[in-house]
Amino acid sequence: MCPSPFAEDSALTDSQTKLSNALTATAMVATLFISAFVVEGKPARGQEVSANSSAASEESKPSSKETATAKDNQRWISLNDHWEPCEFGGDGEITMKDGLIKMEFGQPLTGVRWSGPFEGEEKKASAETKKKQPPVLPRDNYEVRWECRRDRGVDFVCAYTFPVGKEVASLVMGGWGGGVTGISSIDGHDASDNETTMFKAYDDERWYKARVRVEKAQITVWIDEVKMFDVPRKDRKFDIRFEMDPCTPMGIANFECDSQFRNLAIRRLNPAELAKEESDQ
Repeated sequence: MCPSPFAEDSALTDSQTKLSNALTATAMVATLFISAFVVEGKPARGQEVSANSSAASEESKPSSKETATAKDNQRWISLNDHWEPCEFGGDGEITMKDGLIKMEFGQPLTGVRWSGPFEGEEKKASAETKKKQPPVLPRDNYEVRWECRRDRGVDFVCAYTFPVGKEVASLVMGGWGGGVTGISSIDGHDASDNETTMFKAYDDERWYKARVRVEKAQITVWIDEVKMFDVPRKDRKFDIRFEMDPCTPMGIANFECDSQFRNLAIRRLNPAELAKEESDQ
């Protein structure tokens, strides 16, 4: 007897169903394997983009050091302008351009003086209407910094005169024949003969960074970011040698040499800094 065609069709259908089910199961296993690989292994493309974007965002953010430096630079006020010749008598030629001050060999002194007002002289500042007004500078609780170099000569590359409250003083760099650094004057004693006296050589054609911090408690000096000394102000008398009078209350001079100055700036000290310094006394 011949088999029924319906039986053949039924067997074929059962075989197709089993094959379809097997393929479906295989596809599900493959899908689960791929999903597990994506989750546990290499991230998907969308995840890569997100991760890379986060990394790029982190890289674009400034570091805490960079942020601190930027804030610090914002507090410094440039002093590259508003200087005038001191006219000691026998001065060398002075050139001031693009923030660079050049002072040539004098007989014996050459110098410049800050022409703007200081605290307590605000009326003087408001009266200057014909030119850009310079900032009003502090007489106390501030830092001043600059860079200087000697190109020729054997005596001080720089004597920087600055206010100390109602008094004044000078930081001498390379005086008394080229080797003395200190403050003139303290209780009538020059930079060559007081507790700040130090011996330091200054090479020709080399830039030196200097910074002076004037607080009510003390005066501190750094050269090339190395702390040279600090001197308490309590019960002390600060003054300058009479030759430096044309520099007051703030000025720069050299002695029988060619020298240059740049990056002059000043900043006021905030109360938190002062409180910390005073607590260390």
